[in-house]
Amino acid sequence: MQKLTISLFKQLILLVALGFTIMHLFVKAFDKNTMIGLLIGLGIVYVCLAVAEFSTKLARMSLPFDRFFYLPYEVISDKAIRLGAFAIAGGVLWISSSALVFLADLLFLIILADVLVFILKVKQKVFYISLFANYVLISLEREHKVFASQIIGVEYRYDIFYLKLKDKKTVSLVTDRLAENQKQIFTQKFVQWVLRNQLEFTAEAKEKLQGMLA
Repeated sequence: MQKLTISLFKQLILLVALGFTIMHLFVKAFDKNTMIGLLIGLGIVYVCLAVAEFSTKLARMSLPFDRFFYLPYEVISDKAIRLGAFAIAGGVLWISSSALVFLADLLFLIILADVLVFILKVKQKVFYISLFANYVLISLEREHKVFASQIIGVEYRYDIFYLKLKDKKTVSLVTDRLAENQKQIFTQKFVQWVLRNQLEFTAEAKEKLQGMLA
């Protein structure tokens, strides 16, 4: 309930900021300096609420003790594309000579909040892989469980495990994106996990992992 309340307040802040901007555009309800002050104030509140929302979520999360920090390039690239699109749109509005310049402030607020929350996620290591008895939990922007019963084979090449699933999909575990001091430990534990669940490595994988399969 608390997280939902904070989220609603966040959306309300954006709506209020948008409302003030529209009022300034069409009825000139505020002068430029007042608008800047209002948006800065609302921006500070929005950023604080975004951080509070993440902190509340973190407090309620049940993080596995035995987890491996995992930040694949796809997470970074997705975040960069999203923020880059907002930054470009905000930059175009910012350099425009119209009153639409104030809409750029809304985009910059979202970017700032998103960056701060992402930094907190990395610092708190909420991006991770964890091995359970019969499934692998991959927690990135969303949680994804891969059950052993879904896997028909495991490939390994270039420090990447490829989990071949029954639905023809493939899940990649890129060990190079683990912390350096956890890479070898994870590889050993994952090999043991595969063996315990009686899954089959490909011939190539067996050759490359033979020291751990003995």
